[in-house]
Amino acid sequence: MLREQLFTYSHTFITLDQLESRSSTTSYLEFAKEIQQLENEGIIIRVASAGQNGKEPSLFYKYRIQKGKLRQELHQEIERTRLHLHSALQLDSYFHLSPKEWNEDLPYIEKISQYLQQNGFPEEEAPAPERSLELVGDEKWIQEKGGDKLLEHLQIWDELKIIPVHDPLSFALNPTVINKQHHYHLIVENKTTFDGLLSELIYTPFTTLIYGQGYKITKSIEHFSRQLPLSGHHTIYYFGDIDWEGIKIWHLLSEKIEVIPAIPFYEAALTKQAIPMKKKQNPNQEANKAFFAYLNEKIEAKMLEILKNNQYLPQEVLSSKELREIWRDSDWNTPLSQS
Repeated sequence: MLREQLFTYSHTFITLDQLESRSSTTSYLEFAKEIQQLENEGIIIRVASAGQNGKEPSLFYKYRIQKGKLRQELHQEIERTRLHLHSALQLDSYFHLSPKEWNEDLPYIEKISQYLQQNGFPEEEAPAPERSLELVGDEKWIQEKGGDKLLEHLQIWDELKIIPVHDPLSFALNPTVINKQHHYHLIVENKTTFDGLLSELIYTPFTTLIYGQGYKITKSIEHFSRQLPLSGHHTIYYFGDIDWEGIKIWHLLSEKIEVIPAIPFYEAALTKQAIPMKKKQNPNQEANKAFFAYLNEKIEAKMLEILKNNQYLPQEVLSSKELREIWRDSDWNTPLSQS
């Protein structure tokens, strides 16, 4: 335990009191033995000028941590482990992680290695719970217990042909444009907006109207090509609340697919009276930079003025009638024409 504490300690020197506060031992004698063991291994070096505490056995008031020695031990253990694992498992990322992460992941790594040595990589796709049960005997491990990150560390996620299991994508389909080669799609964040636009869908060039359900869209969008296997080109627009969270949702989505802010809707919403935010939201600078790149200076300035005043504009500021008119009358063939 103390060894792991030292690994994550950010300073070079540590006092005896700090060491004792990080130790899990229950007596001074056990603690002293722990410190002496670390000294013998060269992991900590006493600072003689700091003096000793005078107890029996006596310990120094200050020590220097040999971070290189700590990391060297971890590296050696990883290299020893690598020798008996399946050759496809890449352990290099663990050289930069903590011993705690390595020790927590190791039992799963060994189970995965055993599975691959016995079965090889699968030839067919399988839902995440099914593959999770095969690999480690726990159907919830991949999606609910961090197994997905471990598989990415090992660089075998793609080879395992895992189908993430999320809520299906919720959308309405326009049958009048289903045979076209260029498909337009509109994702809206909230249910009220979805309902307000639904009756207008068949009068637009859009193939689908998609209900984003807030942050859920960042997962359900993974089903897009499976639920809507249409050939041709796809242009996807997004319209969310004008607040920091709405921008974050768009940004997370944009990291998975190419998605364009539906500027005519945002521009119309900005003509309405903003309201105070119900709870504190924190801006994400990376998300903001990416989002505002689609806006002209006038729209960006107005939006920032509202958000920096701790106000926002929910999608509901636009009536169903206004939503339908904007959707029907805007030029969606040139997506950046509004900026």
